[in-house]
Amino acid sequence: TTEICTLFDDRTETWNLSNLPNLLNVLGQKIPGVNTAYLYLGMWKATFAWHLEDVDLYSINYLHFGAPKQWYSISQGDARRFEKAMSSIWPIEARKCDQFLRHKTYLISPSTLQSQYNIKANKIVHHPGEFIITFPYGYHSGYNLGYNCAEAVNFAVESWLEHARVAKRCDCSDADDSVWVDYREIERKLRGEDTDFEETDEEEDDDEEDDIEVETS
Repeated sequence: TTEICTLFDDRTETWNLSNLPNLLNVLGQKIPGVNTAYLYLGMWKATFAWHLEDVDLYSINYLHFGAPKQWYSISQGDARRFEKAMSSIWPIEARKCDQFLRHKTYLISPSTLQSQYNIKANKIVHHPGEFIITFPYGYHSGYNLGYNCAEAVNFAVESWLEHARVAKRCDCSDADDSVWVDYREIERKLRGEDTDFEETDEEEDDDEEDDIEVETS
């Protein structure tokens, strides 16, 4: 671990991923990679498999420097058909865990999705100095076109709450890195009610150390 988790500083007053105003802040709880930023040191051809964000949150990814990233995404309207297609390809995994795509280990090419399942994958090249935002219940994947450094964090706005109410989680043995945010705590906070969580000084000190993740293929 390291205390350096962001390349943004206080001079950046807007679009600062280390200090992004959003509903997750009302929890008072720091969750690394969710409401605290992660740095990603990307290897050439390193791939991130098809997945949703935890609790179907929004995500924002900024590419600081280096080679571009290739992104693919599935529209929210096609998400159910996409899940059905992936379950037909990996039926054993789907039977073992109905949220197996949250394991972030399954890949399928956009051309196969289009030709065999009539599912269109949107695509975009992400260049340094640009932001990419993914929306709730929006499957996405991609890979690096070379070595780079990116930073990402999840966030929530009011429209996310309707997705959070129906979001699913993986509880199987492959769920070691999954996290969960109780949207009901956020709603109670927004109403000014007491919640179960109160952050201590010790927890605040612990939260100062966050991970830098190295993307590998």
